[in-house]
Amino acid sequence: MGNNLKPIGVIDSGVGGLSMVFALDQLLPSEEIVYVADPLHFPYGEKNKNELIPIVSSLISFLTESLKVKLIITACGTISSNCLEELSTLFQVPFIGIIDPASNDAVKKTKTGKVVVLATSATIKSGTFRKHIQKINSAITVKEEAWPEFVDAIEKGLHQTEQWKQWIQNQLFRFQKENFDTIIMGCTHFALISSFFQDIAKTSFEIINPALSTAQEVKKYLEKTDLLNQSKLGSKRIFVRGNSTNIKKAIQNFSELQKIRPEVFPEMNQENKILYNSQRICTPASTPR
Repeated sequence: MGNNLKPIGVIDSGVGGLSMVFALDQLLPSEEIVYVADPLHFPYGEKNKNELIPIVSSLISFLTESLKVKLIITACGTISSNCLEELSTLFQVPFIGIIDPASNDAVKKTKTGKVVVLATSATIKSGTFRKHIQKINSAITVKEEAWPEFVDAIEKGLHQTEQWKQWIQNQLFRFQKENFDTIIMGCTHFALISSFFQDIAKTSFEIINPALSTAQEVKKYLEKTDLLNQSKLGSKRIFVRGNSTNIKKAIQNFSELQKIRPEVFPEMNQENKILYNSQRICTPASTPR
């Protein structure tokens, strides 16, 4: 198989990564996409780096060794902000996270020079969005807030209650009073419902969906490295480690993805070297080729 025909891997802890699969499907319909969701270890945003790396490494081992992906997108603000450097040393596969593309878009779109980042606790604690934004333009003010309870509500499909809508409106009003005009969905769970935010925010804010920003970045990278798949329509696969109920429910919100039947994440790879179950998740002993 030529490198350009190899699939693109996408990883996230839960339903949020569907926003990335959808964005890639819209922008790069010829690409083969394999999304691995990990509700068994949800939420990633409440775990530290030492916990996350072996958990995520087992997903990446499957994608690189069994499926031979040409690129991995970490469709998760927590992984993108905390683990990319370490993962890049463990695996000989290119990684693209959501931080840079979303930060670049926010800097271009803000008019007041004040940007809000909504994300998980781990992403906010890392300060990665703020560092990236202020590296591009040090004059920009960045407010970072963790909303773990709302991430959980989205994962369970419970975010559209009147109580949550009112809560979001109150937060947005608070941001508006402080002259913030741009909001980064710094977690793909938020990106999954960016239109929900936009409906509530009306025209008061620029809503930055990192899935769309990252899909554009992926396209540029594939063009630059001559890895674009220009064959016929690419297939989409979803593997789930853990309970697939929330994923199946979330898929129904995307007409283009409704035909996808989630597959069970395998417990071990073809050579039976790495166990992927919750009892024994281990970092690869050597870097995959």
